[in-house]
Amino acid sequence: MTDSDISLSDSPDELIELGRTAGAYGFKGWVRIQPEGTGEVLQKVRDWVLVDRFGVKTPVHVKGLRVHGTGLIAKWDGCESKEAADAVRVKVGVLRKDFPAAGKDAVWAIDLEGVPAFNREGKELGVIAGVSSNGAQDLFVIEYEDEAGDRKQFLIPNVKDVYVLELNPEEKRAVFDWDPAWR
Repeated sequence: MTDSDISLSDSPDELIELGRTAGAYGFKGWVRIQPEGTGEVLQKVRDWVLVDRFGVKTPVHVKGLRVHGTGLIAKWDGCESKEAADAVRVKVGVLRKDFPAAGKDAVWAIDLEGVPAFNREGKELGVIAGVSSNGAQDLFVIEYEDEAGDRKQFLIPNVKDVYVLELNPEEKRAVFDWDPAWR
């Protein structure tokens, strides 16, 4: 990865924030990473981008990574001491083009954001604003505008073939078995 791959002129949608650093682990430059969500992409992709509080982007190649409790610990060149690891206070991201394939019948949540949501009768329910969790299952966060013009949200459980009938980010379409009156 070169600096030109992550130039400041890139659209902000290309760099996906997936976590943040959380201090040193040990004395040899390992850094604690607090991932957003499961950390699955961070575990699979070794080319990360660190973004400091001023927006300065620094590409790193992760040469060591381990799951540690609910987080991760990572090692990359240039971070060789506890002091250096403690000084790394940044957001951690991955370029969207570097994401691995989501798998059969799967999509990355980031690809669903902004996709219009419809019910089986074709009535628009709103737009997928994100995916969250209640601990038992993932939930689609659907944002819509009510009659008064106020932005509102509701949740649809991610239960395939019960509530989720179709997810097609390429065609910008998601279909749910959901009555608009349930919002």
